[in-house]
Amino acid sequence: MIKVFLVEDEYAIREGIKRSIHWERDGFELVGEAGDGEVALPKIIKSKPDILITDIRMPFMDGLELSRLVKSEMPDIKIIVLSGYDDFNYAKQAISIGVEEYILKPVSEETLMEELKKVAEIISKEKQENEAREKYVHDMEEIRILEQQKFLHDMIDGKLSIQESMALGKKLGIEVTAECYSILLMQVFSGNSGESDIDAYSGIKEDIYSRIKENCNDIPNVFLYDQVGDVLCFLIKADSEEELRDMIRRGTESIRKLMKDHMDMLYFMAVGKIVERIRDVNISYADASRKFAERYMIEESAIFDGTEKKDKKSGKADPVIEEKAATDKIDLNSIDAGKISQKTILHFLKNGTIAEVDDFTEEYFSSIGYEVMESMMLRQYVLVEALLSAAAFMKTVGVEGKELEEILGDTKDPTGYASSVDSAREYIQKLLNTILEYRNKLSDQKYIEIIDKAKEYIQNNYQNEDMSLQSVALEVNVSSNHFSAIFRKETGETFIDYLTEVRMEKARTLLVCTAMKTSEIGFQVGYRDPHYFSYIFKKTQGMSPKEYRKAKTDA
Repeated sequence: MIKVFLVEDEYAIREGIKRSIHWERDGFELVGEAGDGEVALPKIIKSKPDILITDIRMPFMDGLELSRLVKSEMPDIKIIVLSGYDDFNYAKQAISIGVEEYILKPVSEETLMEELKKVAEIISKEKQENEAREKYVHDMEEIRILEQQKFLHDMIDGKLSIQESMALGKKLGIEVTAECYSILLMQVFSGNSGESDIDAYSGIKEDIYSRIKENCNDIPNVFLYDQVGDVLCFLIKADSEEELRDMIRRGTESIRKLMKDHMDMLYFMAVGKIVERIRDVNISYADASRKFAERYMIEESAIFDGTEKKDKKSGKADPVIEEKAATDKIDLNSIDAGKISQKTILHFLKNGTIAEVDDFTEEYFSSIGYEVMESMMLRQYVLVEALLSAAAFMKTVGVEGKELEEILGDTKDPTGYASSVDSAREYIQKLLNTILEYRNKLSDQKYIEIIDKAKEYIQNNYQNEDMSLQSVALEVNVSSNHFSAIFRKETGETFIDYLTEVRMEKARTLLVCTAMKTSEIGFQVGYRDPHYFSYIFKKTQGMSPKEYRKAKTDA
């Protein structure tokens, strides 16, 4: 129902209008009336009508002044002015205010109803366009999120100047200026250390990440993006170090509480050093990444942080954020064999990334102890264990024997790298890079299969209006975040862009090759709302469905 408010100082005329119009029958609802503008104004603001019918000349506040005030409060309201004066100056003022219709008295029932229906049609069309626009913005959310994540990635990686960061951040709704910044990295692993998480779909993990992201949406100074390998990267900013430390403490505590509901999952967080400049955010990121590499060497959840602040009274570090102490130097007689376990290397090969190889190697050698690594016997042992770990991992993906030797190349014999700590480190890095490159190659092949399966599913089910990134990701058995990333990487476009183009291609064919109505075609290609279909078609094709049909059939 279109809501109408009537303002007329002459009681007889007001009553005549009220009685002559069949309000409900014709799709209208009279939500209020008044005899002058001053009395009418608060009632109009409260009832929020779609249409205001007002006389011009009234005591206390005339119709033009009322129209100005109402328009300033409710820009979308439509106003019909009734006037007993054929005065061009009145009409000119009414037009400048944004009055929809200017009608001279006396006005007949037929004329008033005709004008009401005309204005109601405008309102209906505007509502449909607004709803279509809002739905389009919602459907384009994937693109907006990807743009924000790319911006955060580039800024944190130091690829943007301060000016570029501020300008692009403002465009994307991200205010980057602050007194200080820090990076927090987080990842959730399955408690089963033998299970690889990097490609596998986990509904539990996705639920955890979704809840964390929802919480972040309510915090204005925390920005988040997904990294390769299901790592969450948080950029946290504040106007003082104390405020920033408090935000980190409350954030990590919130995640700890959330993870109590998932005792079968491991979680790790690493907080980078606090920096004062946007250009130095990448320094905080590098610091967090170095600490984060230690997660592959422990079998329990942990928070690695160098920003803890000791309590002034007790002198103790904050109990929520506590950095793991560096391993004390030890001699050969006190070597912890667990530090050189194949499990550590295996865990990294299953879940780590090439970008983490250097940090992982550094942390791995540090955990063993650089002093004991001075022993050639120990270096040989460490390198052989690393090679055996690599061979064990490759066996899990079906590679062994001569094929394994070909892939390993000169890393199949570690003995030549045991001459010094530096050469041993070089061997570990080279070995890990070789294996991860092969693993990623297998993943790329798997991604192609996933994308092909997704495309086939879309082609066969594009008519389903409820199709979404989440539903297709579930169909191909990967997380929605992971699917979104690999779909864009493999196809060069977002999921929603691809789905929309599939639907538009089918729509173009139906417009040219059939006599179906536009609304029927929209329904056939997955749009139950014909107005939204027309909106999307014009947005993507540059013309309305009717214009497209005419252009093609007249050609």
